[in-house]
Amino acid sequence: MAAAVEEATNAARKEVETTLAASNLAVKAASMAAEEAKVASEAVLSVLKDDVKAARVAAKTDVEEAKIAAKLDVEEAKILAKKDVEKAKVAARDEIAAAMAASKRDVEAAMVAAKMDVEEAKDAAKIDVEEAKVAAGEEITAAMAVIKRDAKAAKVAAKADVEEAKIAAKLDVEEAKDAARQAVEAMAAANRLDVKAAMVVAKKDVDEAMFVVKKDFEEVKVAAKEEVKTAMRSTKRNISRTMSAAQTDVEEAKVTARDEIAAAMAATKRDVEAAIVAAKMDVEEAKDAAKIDVEEAKVAADAEITAAMAVIKRDAKAAKVAAKADIEEAKIAAKLDVEEAKDAARQAVEAMAAANRLDVKKDVEEAKVAARDEVDAAMAVARMDVEKAKDAAKIYVEEAKAAVMASAKIREAKLAAREDNPERRLRRSVSLSAGLPPGKKYHYFLSHKKEHSILGRQPESLAMAIHDSQIVAGFAGFFDVDDLKTITPEQLAADVRMSCAMIVVLHDETCVSSWCRFEWKEAELAGIPVLCIVDAHHVCRTTVLEQVKQCSSHLMVHQWVSYIDSYRHDASIKITDWLHEHATQN
Repeated sequence: MAAAVEEATNAARKEVETTLAASNLAVKAASMAAEEAKVASEAVLSVLKDDVKAARVAAKTDVEEAKIAAKLDVEEAKILAKKDVEKAKVAARDEIAAAMAASKRDVEAAMVAAKMDVEEAKDAAKIDVEEAKVAAGEEITAAMAVIKRDAKAAKVAAKADVEEAKIAAKLDVEEAKDAARQAVEAMAAANRLDVKAAMVVAKKDVDEAMFVVKKDFEEVKVAAKEEVKTAMRSTKRNISRTMSAAQTDVEEAKVTARDEIAAAMAATKRDVEAAIVAAKMDVEEAKDAAKIDVEEAKVAADAEITAAMAVIKRDAKAAKVAAKADIEEAKIAAKLDVEEAKDAARQAVEAMAAANRLDVKKDVEEAKVAARDEVDAAMAVARMDVEKAKDAAKIYVEEAKAAVMASAKIREAKLAAREDNPERRLRRSVSLSAGLPPGKKYHYFLSHKKEHSILGRQPESLAMAIHDSQIVAGFAGFFDVDDLKTITPEQLAADVRMSCAMIVVLHDETCVSSWCRFEWKEAELAGIPVLCIVDAHHVCRTTVLEQVKQCSSHLMVHQWVSYIDSYRHDASIKITDWLHEHATQN
C-alpha cells in the first residue's frame, strides 16, 4: 500500500510539474495554454482517480493477506494447543500408570501424585491456551498498527503533495508576472534607445537621418511585429487588435516621417539650418507619438496579461478544488475500506477465537474425563489391593510416613544450613575454590538474555537469582552484570573457556539473541557441559525445546531443569548437585 501511495504521489508530482510548465507557456501563449491546462488537469484527475482505485485495491489485498495470515496463525495455535493437550494426556496416562504401580506400596502417595500431575496438566493446558490467545492478539494488533501507519502515511503524503503543488503554482505565477514585466520594460527601453539613436543621426546629417530613420523604423517595425506576435500568443484576440493598432500607428508614423523628411530635404535646398530645426521638431513629434503608442501597447498588454493570469488562476483554483475533492473522496473511501476490513477481521478473529475456545474447552474436558476415569480405575484397583494387604500396609505406611517426615526435616535442615550457616558457606567456598581444575577461573558461566518483549527484564532477574543462590552455595560463577564492564566477543569467548560448565537460562526469545548463540557455540567448541534452566512459570517448555533443537544440539545433552516459583528451592538444589558433578575437581 505504501508503494502504491508513493507511485500515486510521484505521478501527482509529475502531472503537477507538467501543469506548471504548461502554465509558464500559458503566460507566453495564453490561448493555447488554457486548453492544454484543462486537458492536463483532466489527465491529472483521471490519473489520481486511477491511483486511488489502485490504492484501494492494494489496501484490500493487504487486508486479505492479513486475514489469511491471522487465520494461519490461529490454525497453528490450535494445532499446537491440540498437540500440547495430547502430550498432556500421554503424560497424565504415564503418571497415572506410575501412580498405579506405586499404589501397591503407598496408596495415599499415589493419589497425591496423580492429583498433582492432573493439576499440572490443567495448568499447562491453560498456559498454552493463554499463550495462543496472546499470540493471536499480538498478530492482529501488529496488522492493525501496520494498516493505520500506512493510512496515516498516505494522508500525510497527499497533504504534502497538495501543499507543494500550491506553493509551486504560486511561484510559477509570480515568475510569469516578473517575466511579462521584464519583457514590456525591455521593449520600452529598446524603443527609447532607437528614438535616441534617430535623434543623434538626424542632428549629424539630414540625409543620413533619413536613412537611419528608415532603418530604425524598419527595426521598430520588425520588433513591433515580433512583440505583437508574442502578444498574440499570450493575449488572444485583444492582443491581435492591439497589434493591428500598433502597426497602423507605426505606418502612420512612417508616412508622417517620410513626408516630414521630404519636406526637410526640399527645405535644405533653400535653408539647411531651417531644415535641421524642422527635422528636430519632427523627430520630437515622432518620439512623442512613439512613446504614446508604446504606452498604449503596454497598457493593452498589461490588461491582456492580467486577464490571462486571472483565467489561469481560476483554472488552477478549480483544479485544486477538484483535486482536493478527489483526495477527500479517496480518504473517505480508504477509511471506509479500512473500517470494513477491521470489522471483517475482528469478526473473523472473534469467530476463530470462539471456535478455538470451544475446541480447547472440549479437549480439556475430554482430558479431565479421561483422567478422572483412569484415576477412578486406579483407585478401584488400589482399594482392592488395600483390602487384601491392609494389615501389612499399615505398618509400611507408618514407616513411610516416618521416613517422609525424617527426609523433610533433613531437607529443611540442609536448606537452613545452606542459607543460614556462614561458617559452612565459607568452608564450602574454600573447598570449591580449591576444587577448581587447573587453568579454570569459574565453576560456571551464566548465559542469559537480558530483556523479553513481554516480560521486560524478568529473564535477567531470574538469572541473577540463580547466580546468587549458587554463590551462596559456594560456587564461583561468571555473570556479566558483576564480572564484565565492556562486552566483546573475544572477552566472552575467553571467559567461557575459563569456566568448568555453563548454565543457560531459557525463555521463548533466548534463541533469538546472537550473543547467547555465540556463547553456546564457544562452549560446544571447548567441550564444556551445559545445563539448561527453563522458566516454566512464564513460558511453555515444549516451545522452548523445539526452538533449541533447531538452534544448538549441545544444549540437549543434559536433562533440563524446570524453574517454577513454588519449586524454586528444588530447582536450586538440582543446579547445585549438577555443578558438584560437572564443575568441581572432585
